[in-house]
Amino acid sequence: MAVLVAAFWFALPLDVQADRLILRDLRLLGNVTVIGFDEEGVKVTDNSLIPWHEIELGTVSPDKQADFDRLRTELGDPLFRVHQRLKVGDYAGAREPAEAVFDRYKDRDSKVAYMVCQATMWGRLAEGDREAALEPYFCCLRIMKKSARTSEVTQLPGSRTLDYDKQTGLTSDMLPIYFDHDKAAEALPQASAAAAAIGSGTPDGVLVYMAALAIAAEDFSQAEQWQNRIKSGNPTLKQWPVILTSQSRIQTGDLIGARSDLAPLIHSFETWNQPVAWYLLGISGARSSEFLRIENGVLDLLHVPALYGHDHPELAAAALSETYSALRRIQQTEQAQDVRRQLLLFYGGTTHAQQLREATPSNRNP
Repeated sequence: MAVLVAAFWFALPLDVQADRLILRDLRLLGNVTVIGFDEEGVKVTDNSLIPWHEIELGTVSPDKQADFDRLRTELGDPLFRVHQRLKVGDYAGAREPAEAVFDRYKDRDSKVAYMVCQATMWGRLAEGDREAALEPYFCCLRIMKKSARTSEVTQLPGSRTLDYDKQTGLTSDMLPIYFDHDKAAEALPQASAAAAAIGSGTPDGVLVYMAALAIAAEDFSQAEQWQNRIKSGNPTLKQWPVILTSQSRIQTGDLIGARSDLAPLIHSFETWNQPVAWYLLGISGARSSEFLRIENGVLDLLHVPALYGHDHPELAAAALSETYSALRRIQQTEQAQDVRRQLLLFYGGTTHAQQLREATPSNRNP
């Protein structure tokens, strides 16, 4: 298609080639004057802005042609691929082109920047990099906060929209729980900078996410600083200091303390908080050295895939992985294999399933 368009383009007489654009849908804009262009797109005489992902070819004034062609190549191709992948719901496929331009757009406040940041977030989540997904999520929050026309800026190709709560800053696309210490430590500086860039009026949900990420990175001093700033009286948010404290206890080996924090409150937690609360309650028992505590912890962990597996598959997979390890430690081998099969069958695309395959290779079908 590009070859045919190029052949048509260069067949035009020289006196009619100035300031013409050919769009990817093969429309020819020949009666326009390009008055400027940058990362957002090409501005023409009627002050309309044509984004790079819509432009196939273009001719502008000779002194600007080289810069135009450079931006069209550097931005147009990856942005077009992002647009197409989002349109069909291929979020893993959107990651590579989104990552290619993320650093150029993450500090901008525009519709194109939002598309790039949202594709980066969803792409990282789709490939199991939930720790790294926090930075682009905060960029999305910043863009929405600063935009006067949020509904227009957040219009994306495809049917998916960000499932988030404006008041709390929490998103069901990513619960505040992280599993990989090294990835959390690597993501922490970038997420912290993106959180700070949101500015005044940052919702307390951002503090919750940052505290949870810092705990996973075992940076407990920073986690405490973020946690101490949570002041919201929102019913969901005000329960998170207890949840975060229990998570810190688990990370430092205080399993009994974590269980003492969570067990009396487990049925009173807000619906949005329940999945993480049950998971933490479960591992506070399952990682114990006492048989009865392990059994109770396993029962608690099994709440997660049973009740929340559809909406939070990565968390369900983490719960089953913890269950599998606990059952093996108490030599309930048959039950452990049943759990392993469930994990690989129902959550085979998750990071925990991949880790289990690598740790326990099997020639049998799950």
